[in-house]
Amino acid sequence: MHELPDTVALDIVLLPPGPVMDMAINANRTLLAGNHDGGIRLDREDCLPHITVAMLPVKREDIRDVVARVDRITRHCSPMTVTIDSVAKYHTGTGGTIPVFHVFRAEILQLFHKTVMNAVKPYAAPPAGPGMFAGEVSASSVDCLARFGKAGAYEHYSPHITLGYGDLPELVPGLALPLRFEVARAAVCHLGAHCTCRRTLAEFGLGTGQLTAPGGTAR
Repeated sequence: MHELPDTVALDIVLLPPGPVMDMAINANRTLLAGNHDGGIRLDREDCLPHITVAMLPVKREDIRDVVARVDRITRHCSPMTVTIDSVAKYHTGTGGTIPVFHVFRAEILQLFHKTVMNAVKPYAAPPAGPGMFAGEVSASSVDCLARFGKAGAYEHYSPHITLGYGDLPELVPGLALPLRFEVARAAVCHLGAHCTCRRTLAEFGLGTGQLTAPGGTAR
């Protein structure tokens, strides 16, 4: 396991199944073909396509408690049906474009988000700058993490799968919308540059609970 900083930028996420991960990775490769310095290079190892559920800075010694709370929630959840309903585009403050697979905010997904947020919010630590992240990050990543609780949570929650930077056509080859699929896994990840999931600290099965403990060891 990589040594974690005193304060860790955490992302609690839902992991799409393999075929949907591959669609996101293929879309990302299309973006990178037109922008080799795009910054986000998705893969299945250390830059996972994901649906963020909650983001927050947490003291290193509190991570096991956060994992335990997520474990309890996932044990009481069944796999949920998720729908990608469009390819949306967000615009950065510097004029860049971030295409995403927009996910319909179904009632069950909103309930899962709210339940997780309420469970982990007591562990939110004061932000500690770029050192919270895995690797080097820009000020925009630090700001994104700091703003999530007010700008990205509860009534503002907007689930999506980030694809990278650049201009992606709304009609992606091989992607027929709406795309419905079942999500059966969740994870607690260490955030990296551009708020990507760089390290999986613990993984869970919806309905079964914790599959790996912090450090990647099986339970």
